[in-house]
Parts: sequence; C-alpha cells; structure tokens
Amino acid sequence: METELVKTEQLNPTQLLALAVDKDLDIDKLSRLMDLQKSWEADKARKSFFEAMTRFQSEVPDLRKSKAVSFKEVKYNYAPLSDITRQIKDTCKDCGLSYRWEIQDTKEEIKVTCLITHVDGHTERTTMTASPDDSGSKNKIQARGSAIEYLKRYSLIGALGLSTSDSDIDGAQPEISLDILHKAYMEEYGKLIQIDSIYTKWSPDNWKSEPTQRLYLKAIGEIRKKLIEVSPKPA
Repeated sequence: METELVKTEQLNPTQLLALAVDKDLDIDKLSRLMDLQKSWEADKARKSFFEAMTRFQSEVPDLRKSKAVSFKEVKYNYAPLSDITRQIKDTCKDCGLSYRWEIQDTKEEIKVTCLITHVDGHTERTTMTASPDDSGSKNKIQARGSAIEYLKRYSLIGALGLSTSDSDIDGAQPEISLDILHKAYMEEYGKLIQIDSIYTKWSPDNWKSEPTQRLYLKAIGEIRKKLIEVSPKPA
C-alpha cells in the first residue's frame, strides 16, 4: 500500500487525471485534479520562462547605438526600435522568446504594453504610458505614432532587461550640466527672436515647470526646427 502511494505521488497531473478516469472518480475529485494540472503546468511554464530569460540576458549581444544626435556641446547616441529588434531576433528565437505589443489610445493618454512570451506558454507584461508627442510640426496622427514608437521601444527594453542598450533625451547624462544646456538654449533662442520676434512657445518667460535636462534638450530641438522653417532661403 505504501509503495503504491509513493508511485502515485510521483505521477504528474496528466497521469493522475488519466488514473482518476480509469478509477471512475466523482466529479469533484476530477475537478480538483484538473485544477491541479493547470496549476502544475502554469508553474512549469513560468520556470521555463525565467530560465529562458536568464539565458537570453547572458547571450544577447551588446546593442549598437546606431543613430547619433549632435548639437552644440550636446551629443548622444541611441538605438532605434528597428535596430533593437534586428539585433535581438536571433537570441530571442534561440531562447524560445517572442514579443508583441498591445496599444490603448485615448484622447489624453497612450498606453503600450509589451508582452514577452515563452514557447511553453508563460507571458510577462511591461506597460508604459505617455501623452501624444506634439513636438515639432507633427499633426495629430504623427504625434500619436511618435509616442507609440517611443513607448514600444522603451517597454521592450524594460521587459527584456536591456537597460544599457539605449540612451536618448530621457536618459541621464550627468556630464552635461544644466548651465551648459541653458547657455545653448539661450543662444538658439536669441537667434530665433531676431528672425521671428513674435515666437513665444519656448520663450524663457513661458516655461511652466522647473527646467530639466530633458526640457532643455526638447526646447533646443524645437527652436532649431523653427529656425530652419523661418530662416531666409537662398535666392
């Protein structure tokens, strides 16, 4: 009897279910065994997922930051989403991992969720939200597309633990002081108001929050775009 109990405990839930059917157990016992099977399979899939993630993070190559941005003293490189996906696709495939995104778009907010799934069925989700990116001369569709692309890139980076793969205007760059950024911003703004004296969007008097590195970089970029628009064209 004891030997038979030990053998039964060593069976997986699928085998136990088959045994229960063979022994004509009642519905309640069958239901409990089915729940046991689901729980066992989910736990097994979850362990497989994290084993695959551990392997992925040990094998994924260092991602190349192929796109460079430079103006004044400010320089940085970053990897666009298309480059990230191209560089990780082989390692993802070898580790049995895939990814996709779910997008929810309201008038005020865009929410992007990156889902990382293992071949055994377990999925983990990473969600980020943002407002439409209305910088520059974007129309409403472009503003949403830009924000979605941004959120897809960063949710994928976060979901796969690629924290060192990307550095752009939201990344910390302690070597660039706010004094340097303020000087560059004021120089660009001074050039612009000599051509367009009624320009007010990024006027120093109109900032609604404390200047940060991100805001300075955004302001400089916007002013440079405006300068290109309004500068006299050669004859």
